[in-house]
Amino acid sequence: MPIFSEKMNISVKFQISAELQSKTPKNGEFVPPDILMTGSERALMEIIVDMTFNFAIAFIGIFTNIIVIAVFAKQGFKDSVGISMTTIAAWDLVKSIGGTMQRMAGPIGIWSPASAKSWSNICLVIFNYLVSFSTYVTSVLAAYVAIERCLCVTMPLKVKWMLTRKVSFVVCSLVSFVVFGCFVVVFGIYDIVWVWDPSYNASVAVYQYNAFSTQHTEALFGYYNLSGTLWPMASLVVIVISAVVISVKLRQASEFRNQHHNGGTVKDSRESGAPNNGQANPNPKASRDQKVVKMLLVIIVLYIINLSPRVAHYLAKYFITEYYYLRAYHNLATAMAYIVFFFDYLNTSVGLFVFLSMSSTFRATYKQLFPYCSRSSKPGK
Repeated sequence: MPIFSEKMNISVKFQISAELQSKTPKNGEFVPPDILMTGSERALMEIIVDMTFNFAIAFIGIFTNIIVIAVFAKQGFKDSVGISMTTIAAWDLVKSIGGTMQRMAGPIGIWSPASAKSWSNICLVIFNYLVSFSTYVTSVLAAYVAIERCLCVTMPLKVKWMLTRKVSFVVCSLVSFVVFGCFVVVFGIYDIVWVWDPSYNASVAVYQYNAFSTQHTEALFGYYNLSGTLWPMASLVVIVISAVVISVKLRQASEFRNQHHNGGTVKDSRESGAPNNGQANPNPKASRDQKVVKMLLVIIVLYIINLSPRVAHYLAKYFITEYYYLRAYHNLATAMAYIVFFFDYLNTSVGLFVFLSMSSTFRATYKQLFPYCSRSSKPGK
């Protein structure tokens, strides 16, 4: 049985290698084999998912993140939450701009299909990785926010004095520099060359591995795939654990308030003759902190949804060598990347709506900055 399995593996590898060679034209442009997914199926997904949904969501994300940054700047970064959320919004803005620029090939294709092809290939080398690396940065920043909020609800008196604006600024800057710096080398693994494409009857730009990446293929891609898996996976684990702890603490606090309200607060107020409306009088600052924690908990859950497909995608890249661009499973890897980016851009664009629906201070500042975009208040309210 092991001999038969080994022969099958050799046969499959030989078949893939032969098919790759037969599918690579002499003009230097890579044409992937139709393994697990055909080129036409991938092209259909590109039009529907990438060029339509991803382009629209990324374009919307440019405006939503500019608004988020403007609102937090207007508020003056009064606490660490404002600084960390602004940093995340800044990286989300980078992702949205990169995603929009990469997908401008669609509109360009209306006038010049050859130029659209060149634009798509060039931007894939630049913006495709920029979006991915920005996602790694925001995932680690989200993990930091999750840890910060988790500490605030578990030991508020001990850590609140430590979580100052200065500390948050230093941590966010350090995370941005270190995480993004870990992947800068990947920008140099491709060369852009111009080749004649008879289907367009024009020269188009294509990307191919350069001498540096060819000489260091095993170490370079091993490092990239491992880092691309560990960063979001570690962030996902931290975020999930923090979300569970925060949820438990919020439930315990809610139960304590209900017991205190039913057992003591209402009775004492009646005996003392103090008026009450059947409700306890909570500490306004504590109530505000709980609202902030709930809002950040929603953001944390969104990151869990966002990171899960990315972690699965990069685990597949790590364990399946041919599951990568310009390799045997190029079509499948590219199609799955469209779906991963869909979750990335969706998560990038919804922050504004979360803040508007869950933060009264953010909503008030937003109405001051954009009075014509907010609903007019009814008289008497």
